[in-house]
Amino acid sequence: MESKPPLESDSRWITTCELRDLPPSSMKRFDRKANRILLANIDNQIFAVDDTCTHEDASLSTGFLKGDLVKCPLHGSRFCVRDGRALEEPAETSLNCYPTRVQNGNVEVYI
Repeated sequence: MESKPPLESDSRWITTCELRDLPPSSMKRFDRKANRILLANIDNQIFAVDDTCTHEDASLSTGFLKGDLVKCPLHGSRFCVRDGRALEEPAETSLNCYPTRVQNGNVEVYI
């Protein structure tokens, strides 16, 4: 079953932060209920993936961002923030990705 793109007016678009608080080559964590999401600004394009490493319960936002790769601070697994792919062991499972948009200077994520 093919998933439909989110509607512009859908209430599942959540404001996470102001764009100015997420400059290029930076990342930050956003928490909403059970969701911990890592936001990353790569060349002025915003990406959102799960913040928790799929190998251990470590917050990727405390790791290291180099280009479009985030490195887990616990065991060094690397993930691509563009598509969530796990690129380096010990993690083998990819991260969930979330659509993003910028509206009126705010970064929004579709949860």
